[in-house]
Amino acid sequence: MLGIQPGNPGGPPPGPPSPQMVRETPLSPRAPASRALSDSGSDLESPKHENQEKLRKHHSFKLSFKRRDTISGRKEGRESLLCAVPAKFIRATSVRPQTLNPKWNEKFRFNIDDLSTDILHLDIWDHDDESSVLDAVSHLNEVRGVKGLGRFFKQIAQSARSGSQDDFLGCVNVALQGIPSTGLDCWYKLEARTQRSNIQGRIRLKLWLTTKEDRGTSEEDNWSEIHQQEQLHSVFIGYELSKHRGKSWEWSGDLPQVALTIIHQHAIQGDVTDLQLSLVKWVAYSKINQEKFLDPKILYKLLQDMDQIWSTETLSKEEEEYLAESFTSFVEYSLYLVRRHRILFPPQQRATMTRFDYLLRCLGLLANMKAFRKCCPFHKEIRGEIILALKKGTAEWYEQVQAKSLRHAENSSYNHPDSDRIDQTLQALTHLVTILLIDVQTGIQAFNPVFEHTNNVHYFNAVYKQLEKMINNDMGPKVAQICASLTTDESQTAAQNIQFGTSVFELYLALQEFVSLKENLNISDQKVLTINNYYEWFEPALEQWLNVAKIKALYRIKAAFELSRMVTGERIVRHSTSAIDATACFYQIQEFWRQLAWPNLLTAYNFVMTIIDIITSSSLYYSDLVQQKLQDSGYYEDLGGFKVSDDMCISVNDLEYVRRFLNMVATSLSVEPILDAVEAANCENPSQWRDALYGVLEETRLTLEARAMQIMSRMGVKMRPSLKKVMFHLAWSPDSLPTSEAISPLLELLDGYLVSLNAALLPRNFERSLADIWDTVLMELGNQIDSNSGEKVSGFYDRLYEALEILVDFFHAEEKGLSIDTLKSVTYWQIEQRLSYHRTDTEKLILLFYQQRLIDQMNTETSEYGVLSVRAYFNHDSLCVEVLNARDVIPLDPNGFSDPFVIIELLPRKVFSHCGKQQTNVHKKTLNPMFDECFEFSVTLEQCRSEGAMILFTVMDHDVLTSNDFAGEAFLSLQTIPGVADNSSSVDNFHGLKTQDLNLMHQKNKNHPILQILETRTWDRVAQEFAKKQKLRFAMSI
Repeated sequence: MLGIQPGNPGGPPPGPPSPQMVRETPLSPRAPASRALSDSGSDLESPKHENQEKLRKHHSFKLSFKRRDTISGRKEGRESLLCAVPAKFIRATSVRPQTLNPKWNEKFRFNIDDLSTDILHLDIWDHDDESSVLDAVSHLNEVRGVKGLGRFFKQIAQSARSGSQDDFLGCVNVALQGIPSTGLDCWYKLEARTQRSNIQGRIRLKLWLTTKEDRGTSEEDNWSEIHQQEQLHSVFIGYELSKHRGKSWEWSGDLPQVALTIIHQHAIQGDVTDLQLSLVKWVAYSKINQEKFLDPKILYKLLQDMDQIWSTETLSKEEEEYLAESFTSFVEYSLYLVRRHRILFPPQQRATMTRFDYLLRCLGLLANMKAFRKCCPFHKEIRGEIILALKKGTAEWYEQVQAKSLRHAENSSYNHPDSDRIDQTLQALTHLVTILLIDVQTGIQAFNPVFEHTNNVHYFNAVYKQLEKMINNDMGPKVAQICASLTTDESQTAAQNIQFGTSVFELYLALQEFVSLKENLNISDQKVLTINNYYEWFEPALEQWLNVAKIKALYRIKAAFELSRMVTGERIVRHSTSAIDATACFYQIQEFWRQLAWPNLLTAYNFVMTIIDIITSSSLYYSDLVQQKLQDSGYYEDLGGFKVSDDMCISVNDLEYVRRFLNMVATSLSVEPILDAVEAANCENPSQWRDALYGVLEETRLTLEARAMQIMSRMGVKMRPSLKKVMFHLAWSPDSLPTSEAISPLLELLDGYLVSLNAALLPRNFERSLADIWDTVLMELGNQIDSNSGEKVSGFYDRLYEALEILVDFFHAEEKGLSIDTLKSVTYWQIEQRLSYHRTDTEKLILLFYQQRLIDQMNTETSEYGVLSVRAYFNHDSLCVEVLNARDVIPLDPNGFSDPFVIIELLPRKVFSHCGKQQTNVHKKTLNPMFDECFEFSVTLEQCRSEGAMILFTVMDHDVLTSNDFAGEAFLSLQTIPGVADNSSSVDNFHGLKTQDLNLMHQKNKNHPILQILETRTWDRVAQEFAKKQKLRFAMSI
């Protein structure tokens, strides 16, 4: 309970606030915390929290509000109550139940008669509700400790009292004359009424003085004072701006102390609250801001102050409307600035971006302020308004930039041909896209972070989506029309075609870079962009450009070949500039495709095939030029000795240089993703696309390699005379000369050749030359083997065999030369086999011949000479052979039939010398004889298991007057027949033996090396007879 107590003129003045009070730093007279209340003292937190009628019946509260005077003669200095304070000066707060730290936040207004003597008196009472003794006793179980027990008895005593009296908790007296104009915000210590009272605690009071003219209106109505406050602020702000010599936004916004004092006094006299003062400042500054742009940091601070005070005070309806109008005007003006942010707030200037940042902060803060939601409940969401302003501003800016670019193109192409006009248009569009690129990239780096952290607006999304729509709508039809009209007009100069093509694809690359920025969007947003298919505008131009590129590539290669010159150096092989120019041309085409980065993989396949065709056809054309140059120089007709010529080295190195480039074409063009996409889209025979692409490249590489091998093959031809001479020396050296010494001239000759070639050729070409020389050496070695220069000494073939091994090591060169697989080629194995056969005796050669025939028998799958059915088994030192029948024997008689019979012979003859030949009966005039004859040979199991043991079945056609004709032969290994293979010789195990069908064979290789070698052994009767026997069979073969 509090009220104004008039002072005693005759007595001493009231003392100052208690010296024990804790003072806080004086705040402005409108500092935060309190909201104005009516004189009735309603509660801030809950205005109807307590019943005011319950307070009014406690008449004992009025006892403290009496005029007091000290009565002499009393030791305790007790105060007498002279006269009561009128009730209209007394105000009471609401009750805060069950707390020792109450918070009221209530406001009261008192009229003052005499500021110099009046005192604010405040009593704090403990309000006791009326309750019965029975209710008080029922709380006995809640007692805790001795003190709790004391409070329990006090409650019982209070409940037992007949009257309704409250307990006094303390009082405070404040002299009004001590309140400054800025007000007080202090903690005051509670005082007792008597010295015997035990009082403790403090209370915080916020006090200020104000004056008001009595106009017959409500005391709360100060609308005119608010307008006056705004006018004062506007005048002072305008005056300070007029004195400021810099830009208006460079002014700090601070008013001088004189102006602040005037404003402060006017606010006190007009009873302007803190919230009203905050409203006035905001309205004044925001209005000036629309005339002369101020630093947004000033406005941001004003909004923060208002937001802090808003929850403690209220505004009238008129004041809220006034504030709403100011908010709306500020938002509209700010959105106007946002639309023109590219011009007004260049990101290169840090101070400018700071101002723009605070401007956006103002909008962000305003959107979240309770004041804005209260005053402008139907206003659109500020975040959405910002996005809309960005889109509108971007569209306006785009129209301006586009108009300027196209206008410049029209002025530049005035009175020029249509081709120049189109080219200028393309350049203008490229320039436009470049400007847009710079703008978007600048937005990502500078504006996007500012918009995101202030208003959670994705600047890039709004701007990029707007620009891509406008590009697609405005630029797409123009570009598509220009590209569709592109033709190969032969009347145009090469420079015009190049310039036009350059302009088209400069625009493509600019658009490509613009589209690539979509990666900053969400995946879902990327898919719905209208500009995603921008590449389709350029398809006709790309097709035409590739057609022109093929023609120009051939022209360029021809010109490069005509201007070619040799390039030499200490550490480089000999080559010409034409190969470098040719591959440089191919590289430019590849680089063009790489930069193109065609998005559609399906349509990219045809373009890639066209590019590969350009490169491969140009490569073949280049190889033709190289070959023609060598032919014209007489390279292939030169029969002189070998020497490392520049023409040969340069030609093969140039071809190899181009071939190596072809190896990287598929990788450089990134064909794998394209092939994967095409194969996935074409389920039927998907590999055809891959085979077609790689087939063209492989065919071209093989052609170039064949051309290089054709050039280098002349090396072997020219080396042959020298190699023949040293090879003869090796072969016919005396037996006393070791092979290592006899082969020295050959190795020295080869070493000289290879050293020169290694220095002049690329590694791959040197490897080819090494392989060619190796084949030539093998051929010359083979010629020496088969030569009839004279009687061969006993160690002739041994020396050549040893020389062959030395030559393998020489050309292998400890893995620095040819690989072992390359060295041991078909020719090598033929030479090695012939040397081995020459070193083998006749009996062993015959055995090898039959073993080879046995292998041929097992590998024969056709039955062109018929089939012989037999059954063989070993039983108790006896070999049983059953000749059952033959089918489809070849007809050898004029009547179309044969008279077949079968000769059975055990081989080798050295093992089965005691077993003679046996034969079946002759069956007349048949091609399918049924023999059903069994033959028995007395042999041992060990003989049957000997190396090369086999049965030879020879089918002959019986003739009466002439010699019998050979119809076919078959071989059966004894190691596979029952009784030999299973280690059992009991006939009981042979029940149900299977018939073996043997395909009849003829010896078709008339140049069989074993037969040729046996035929050369004129001193060996067995060799001659065997060779003659086989030769007769060759003559009879069909």
